[in-house]
Amino acid sequence: MELLLVLLLLLFLALPVLPAPVRLELARVDANLTGHDLIRRAVQRSLDRPGVVVARPSGGGGSGAATAADGGRRSAAAAEAPVVAGGGEYLVKLGIGTPQHFFSAAIDTATDLVWMQCQPCVSCYRQLDPVFNPRLSSSYAVVPCRSDTCGQLDEHRCRSEDDDACQYTYRYSGNGVTRGTLAIDKLAVGSDVFHGVIFGCSNSSAGGPPAQASGLVGLGRGPLSLVSQLSVRRFMYCLPPPMSRVPGKLVLGAAVDAVQNVSDRVTITMSSSTRYPSYYYLNLDGLAVGDQTPRTVRTAAPPPTARRGAATGGGSANAYGMIVDIASTISFLEASLYDELADDLEEELRLPRATPSRRLGLDLCFILPEGVGMDRVYVPTVSLSFDGRWLELERDQLFVEDGRTMCLMVGKTSGVSILGNFQQQNMQVLYNLRRGKITFAKASCESMP
Repeated sequence: MELLLVLLLLLFLALPVLPAPVRLELARVDANLTGHDLIRRAVQRSLDRPGVVVARPSGGGGSGAATAADGGRRSAAAAEAPVVAGGGEYLVKLGIGTPQHFFSAAIDTATDLVWMQCQPCVSCYRQLDPVFNPRLSSSYAVVPCRSDTCGQLDEHRCRSEDDDACQYTYRYSGNGVTRGTLAIDKLAVGSDVFHGVIFGCSNSSAGGPPAQASGLVGLGRGPLSLVSQLSVRRFMYCLPPPMSRVPGKLVLGAAVDAVQNVSDRVTITMSSSTRYPSYYYLNLDGLAVGDQTPRTVRTAAPPPTARRGAATGGGSANAYGMIVDIASTISFLEASLYDELADDLEEELRLPRATPSRRLGLDLCFILPEGVGMDRVYVPTVSLSFDGRWLELERDQLFVEDGRTMCLMVGKTSGVSILGNFQQQNMQVLYNLRRGKITFAKASCESMP
């Protein structure tokens, strides 16, 4: 046991600060698909995402500390959380262990834990990459069950007195769950290798990411996320349109002035939600559709290009907040906001409402004129106000064409609103973790530094 603790200490001391920006390509999960099949699968994964999971009341990574004295039983606190940490739309290539085992993992800004499936895989979802065998890695070590690190997981236990490894259970909505051993190993990110990275070595998973991913890379605000472990002060990404063959980009350690030359940008201060501490959480206080002058809520100022529209919002931050979620394709609005958005869009578009698209799984659809494509009809901008800072979404960030109809890529939720990746396309999104701000800059991925 003492030898293990010494090994863990040495691994932690060897953990370097990110030496320079690390640039990674982001591949879409269904890059081999086109058109409606790609959208349909992405929407379905998004619809599976909102749900109820174990609460994250204090620590992140699935959160809440359990005491060592009780053997690491599940924390008593549990509540609704707005997303299921199990999907994923964008993949990164990483390497783990000595020698390196290369694998693809889905990135997720709405979860913390970095985890992958490991041998022996007792009950795992099907993955395309070979399953990692920790016994073949000379730098692999387990995290002790009674350590503070193990206590950062909401549900964990000790295997036995003879085997003090930290065993975790990470629960998702419905039957979604992954179980395994919390461990430490070398992680290759781009051309850099980082020692002492904590990750979950899962040997039982259900309801997890798609088969193209061997696991998840949490980029959330909690202590077990990759950005927290690597002491990343800023990171950014850019997502091309879904049908594009151009890969997305992710930069860990982005420059503070990375988007200063982009004129069309908005910087928003993140909020700290005690209910959802690991999420990138924004105070949503207004919503405007079209050219109308919005009815402002609280102290929100009108969007710069707004002339006519409706605004809605208010209430507490938990009631009208919005979580930035790269792993969900469509966005979700709290029910009352969604209903107002639907009414305002119907008034502005002046197109007949269509029945929901069963093929795409989208509810709000409109009938296009005979022989006229979506690109030839008037579509109003939708503007979201975050503490008075307005983010404008245009036609290609709002609708997809489905035959003779066009459907809104936004769903309804009974919980906190979610900003999905479809609405973030063709934007360079910069997270300044040191200053607690997110910048949305409208610029192509090709121009991203």
